[in-house]
Amino acid sequence: MRNKRLEKIINRLIFLGLPTLLLLSALSLTSCTLLFTAKGGMRYEIGKAAGPPRAASLTKEMGSPVVVEYKVGPGDSFASIAQWFYGSPEWGRKIAKDNHLSSRRKVKEGRVLKIVDPKFYHDPGDHAPPLAKNPASTADSSPPTPTPTMEGLARGPRPSVNHAFTSGEFLKFEIRGLGVVGGYATLEVGNYVTVSGRPCYPLILKDNSVFPITPIYEVNDLQTSFFDSVDFLSWKFENFVHQGNYRAHNLETFDQLRHKLERRHNEDTPEEKDLAPFSQDIISFLYYFRLLPLEEGKTYSFPVSSGGKNFQLLIKVFDREKITVPAGTFDCFRVRPLVQEGTVFRNKGADIDLWLSADDRHIPVRVETGIVIGSVVADLMEARLPPLEAP
Repeated sequence: MRNKRLEKIINRLIFLGLPTLLLLSALSLTSCTLLFTAKGGMRYEIGKAAGPPRAASLTKEMGSPVVVEYKVGPGDSFASIAQWFYGSPEWGRKIAKDNHLSSRRKVKEGRVLKIVDPKFYHDPGDHAPPLAKNPASTADSSPPTPTPTMEGLARGPRPSVNHAFTSGEFLKFEIRGLGVVGGYATLEVGNYVTVSGRPCYPLILKDNSVFPITPIYEVNDLQTSFFDSVDFLSWKFENFVHQGNYRAHNLETFDQLRHKLERRHNEDTPEEKDLAPFSQDIISFLYYFRLLPLEEGKTYSFPVSSGGKNFQLLIKVFDREKITVPAGTFDCFRVRPLVQEGTVFRNKGADIDLWLSADDRHIPVRVETGIVIGSVVADLMEARLPPLEAP
């Protein structure tokens, strides 16, 4: 079955909407040496960098257990509910234990169960689909096992120091499809602001189409993420979308302490959703990934919330190669994103490949995806890289 979420992403790529192109991008500096031959598109600003406002970390408080309530529907079993929330029916025994029930007995329809620290989040009222095979005996007799993971999944603590970017960083991309320049996009790190009492970087993504695309399908989007400069996660995401005849304003407020997300679309009544601990939005995850120590063959995983949907994003580092773009020639990591759906890690048939500079900054240099009759490519044209704050 095709991944509808990535299908939507690909469709937007075809129309040159770079916000979602870069949604599946990823991006870390301990020195000012990039592994590339300059062509004039890359420059460093010299001077003393101002550090971020001081604030205590809230990591301990944000790591508290998440408890989601689920009302048992017709045909539900501990195994099917476990598959729905944890990606494996073997977690059925854990669900029963957390609710002081016997996993050997049928769970009663209408009963409200507490699901502790689910791996996957669903809209209220949605019910677990039936399993293709009945795994009840396995769920009843075996201890819980971890959700299946890809080989080479990197495990480690969350980053505590930012050696990747700072206020004033500016990246500009040229978007081409079938040999035609269809638009431009910029990524910028703004000056510090306070959101929910936390010091944050505004991460600003703008993209616009140009002739000959604009008369066919005009794109002019603005998206802003507010990224905690201490704990490296999102507190707020806002976008103004202009794509063809479609206009929208979305506002998402992340309550990382209560594990709740409030989402408002245009003037609709706000919706509250459950939120995985340490969740990123579709811009902030890009910058969070820049902070991680990348290695060939490793896969990195973290929770992302987009459009009120929660999912686990995985980014696999394949190899290194040199590529040339308008900003210069770079030694890069080639990486590819995947979305975890239950026990499956999948992408759409048209893979999205990303090239990130292989220095500590991990600057996005190129994003490429295939379409039916060719490919869409976003190449780095220009980069302004201010000095980084001392750790």
